[in-house]
Amino acid sequence: MKKNETFIMLLCLLFLSISGCKKGSEITCNLSTAANQPPVDMSVVYTATQTGDGTISSLSYETITGTVTVPNPTLPWTVVVNVLSTTAVKISASGTTKNGSLKISYSGETSTSKISGSDYCEQQTN
Repeated sequence: MKKNETFIMLLCLLFLSISGCKKGSEITCNLSTAANQPPVDMSVVYTATQTGDGTISSLSYETITGTVTVPNPTLPWTVVVNVLSTTAVKISASGTTKNGSLKISYSGETSTSKISGSDYCEQQTN
């Protein structure tokens, strides 16, 4: 009788562990970089990339005139903008992935200064 109870208990635990797995479920990625004020006026390259099935539904970045929002950008996505030393350089995005990754970043460089930032979201299912 003890063997049957142990066997049933093990079967229940196995069933719970299998049914608790949610392989292949999509995750939401809310990506953002911290604002970075460049020490001098410069050109900044904003980028968004993906691997696998990652998609971005909305992306926003800063320019000298304010925030620009791009709905459903085609990835990979890149834009180069000129910013002033008073611009709070940053990029953010919302997207999803089931089996892949999303990455946003910015970088700017002059002969005397360099700024950069990035954020990343990933899920791999097997």
